[in-house]
Amino acid sequence: MQNVREATSVVPIKNPSSLKMRFNCGEDDNGKLITKSRSYSHVKPTAKELDVFNVAKTLESLQQHLVIEIVKQDNTSLNA
Repeated sequence: MQNVREATSVVPIKNPSSLKMRFNCGEDDNGKLITKSRSYSHVKPTAKELDVFNVAKTLESLQQHLVIEIVKQDNTSLNA
């Protein structure tokens, strides 16, 4: 059995985030909601949530379908 050594400290490295928008595209024949999503990558990891939300709302005005969810996905690497 190999001895696992626990880290005593971690250095977080913020990587680019992404913006994900989920859309209501109607219902299928059984009444189940049809959704589609679109992702935008390379969002600055330092971008404020309010700014990302406002950009998403601006993009929403250009879309055919209604937005049902806006998500900012942060991505952080952890190094010991």
